[in-house]
Amino acid sequence: EYGFPESHAASFALIAYCTAWMKCHYPAEFTCALLNAWPMGFYAPSTIVEDARRRGVEVRPIDVLASDWQCTLEACAKGGGCRCQFAVRMGLRFVKGLGEEDWQRIRDVRSRSDEMTVQDFALRTGIGEGALAALSQCGALGALAGNRRQALWEVSGAGRWRGAGERGALPPAADRKNQRLSEPLLKGEEIMPGFSMLNQLESIGWDYLSTGHSVQGHPLEPFREELNRQGLPDARGLAEKQDGDRVSYAGMVICRQRPMTAGGVVFMTLEDESGFVNLVVWSSIFEKYRKVILPSSMLGVSGSLQSKDGVVHLIVDPCWKPKLSRLPASTASRDFH
Repeated sequence: EYGFPESHAASFALIAYCTAWMKCHYPAEFTCALLNAWPMGFYAPSTIVEDARRRGVEVRPIDVLASDWQCTLEACAKGGGCRCQFAVRMGLRFVKGLGEEDWQRIRDVRSRSDEMTVQDFALRTGIGEGALAALSQCGALGALAGNRRQALWEVSGAGRWRGAGERGALPPAADRKNQRLSEPLLKGEEIMPGFSMLNQLESIGWDYLSTGHSVQGHPLEPFREELNRQGLPDARGLAEKQDGDRVSYAGMVICRQRPMTAGGVVFMTLEDESGFVNLVVWSSIFEKYRKVILPSSMLGVSGSLQSKDGVVHLIVDPCWKPKLSRLPASTASRDFH
């Protein structure tokens, strides 16, 4: 006689259906809207981006000359050969340490971006050194500098050369509109050192440090050959194994849950470049390996596979820290109690 649970279930089913329909038929629009609604929702931006990329959505990096504050849609470069009409351009809101006031300044100056240098950009926007460093690290100044290391070098000490005297100062506000800062900022010629380009591992690491996500690849992607040599398959390979198989796997921890109604059982989700693996950790196993499970951003597990009707879970025993030649970029986990 109490209808709330029934009506609630019906409403949730309708929302779930509409969401699935939108994700299936309009994946770029769905991804863009979900990122702009964040932190509403279950998954971190990095997981949303990775899932979109696996489903064929082109996700473009943050760029001070192309990105708005929020994520936006752009024409897909693949044209008719792509299932998506649009690509997703990541928004400047994801740059750590950058505020909306900084975005307003960027928007005001980028209409005058013809041949603008990194130092021109820094002087004209007047944004802080920390935000400039983050923009450099995530590649957002790529259109103004040859590579990220060069951009970072050029913005270092911005506070000093901003006040370096007449030649390094901005002209009066009334004269700024068409002014280009093409002369050296300091007296004397500065010799620009040469910088090597970042490799994929470094690019992904810098992205996660400055924005919490990367469109260059998943943190484990550069390590796939190394993981395969250790007998650790990716999520797609794990899903192809048989029910009851004894398996080992390593992935980035993106979620931990310990519902009060589950009798101490912990549910976890690990992720790699190919997808997700859901873990069931019994209470006794969790207590035994608590010091490994709780602080780790990357976790190795062994156990028995449960596979039925396309749904795969790994019943864990034991847990361990994977050994890699280098550390992958650290990811954040959403933990619920």
